[in-house]
Amino acid sequence: MDHDLLARSPIGQLVPIRGTDARFGPYACFAFFPDPLPEEVSLSMATLNEVTKASSSLARVDQACAQLEEPGLLIRPALYREALDTSALEGTYGQLTEVLEAELPGDHFRSAETKEILGYVRAATNAFNAVKDQPISIGLLNDAQAAMFAGVDDPPQDVGKVRSHQVWIGPRDQSIDEARFVPLPGDDRLESSLETWVEWVEQVDDWPPVLRAAFGHYQFETLHPLGDGNGRIGRLLIALQLLRAGVVRHPAITVSPWLFRHRDQYQDELFNLSCTGDWNPWVQFFCQALINQCDALISGAMKLIEWLDETRAKVNERRWAGAIHDVTTRLTQWPVTSIAAISVHHGITPTAASNIVGHLVEISALEEMTGRSYGRVFGARGVMKLVEEI
Repeated sequence: MDHDLLARSPIGQLVPIRGTDARFGPYACFAFFPDPLPEEVSLSMATLNEVTKASSSLARVDQACAQLEEPGLLIRPALYREALDTSALEGTYGQLTEVLEAELPGDHFRSAETKEILGYVRAATNAFNAVKDQPISIGLLNDAQAAMFAGVDDPPQDVGKVRSHQVWIGPRDQSIDEARFVPLPGDDRLESSLETWVEWVEQVDDWPPVLRAAFGHYQFETLHPLGDGNGRIGRLLIALQLLRAGVVRHPAITVSPWLFRHRDQYQDELFNLSCTGDWNPWVQFFCQALINQCDALISGAMKLIEWLDETRAKVNERRWAGAIHDVTTRLTQWPVTSIAAISVHHGITPTAASNIVGHLVEISALEEMTGRSYGRVFGARGVMKLVEEI
């Protein structure tokens, strides 16, 4: 950690800490203690313009969801795209096909990475439902982290509660002395700072919600209040803040795909803000992430609608009727399926489900993905390709 730069920070201070790391032994170094977030801030006109653009982009996404016959057409693909890339930012990599297959009925293999990614999906889904009628709170954060790591082979220390131990940001095989950044220890200062952060996040005033989300994300990542999963929970909080503020009514919000492509700058902007106290570069970067991802989401939604219309046209040409229409629509949200999954979800016999799969394979809407003669899994590769592009 660059102590010289952080020592001159106008928005925080270095505090001495001591402890013992089980791997590297005793340590004595400094942690960064951020000031509470401001009630007023002066930003450049360029930054305010970016905030306005990002707000408009979010409004377009919300309008697109409202106009869709089934908002899940955009919500579900966005959630899985976010789950994959927010996890990748933390070094947990997975494949869309494996993640989707793992949620089909039956006993499917789940790698450690897939368990964590599905944990994020579970945590996000629970949190989206919670903020419909509950404020953002420390309890909500703890519940989200607990849900994210439920079922993993090696859960983190202090799971489901604010950490009571020291953490640092950097490669896992390096000591705290070599860390990129050291947040506060897990003591009363962290608890108090997090409580102050929650109060600030839930304030209702004339700040644009996008701006409040940018500030809130910086502070959460700087505090790093959880034993693990701070990045994923912190990026989830962006969506939760925007939902709470009413900027969007549907959780079709992704930021991680763009942040993953710009991950070095993402880390640098957060650290540089701590050093300089200049909010402009970080807020502009944050807004660019929202603007670009909103554009990608709207484009993806239009392409999914095109795929659905083309597939429906092929089905209608052959005069196939019944549940095949519902199955086709569901593929835009769950592009990996099986005969058992179709039978269970649509309440039809396995024979009827098998006939529908055969029809969809015939028109190239589905293809078999395993090469097996039993336990077969089918995928709508056209849909999966579009989700990968969101």
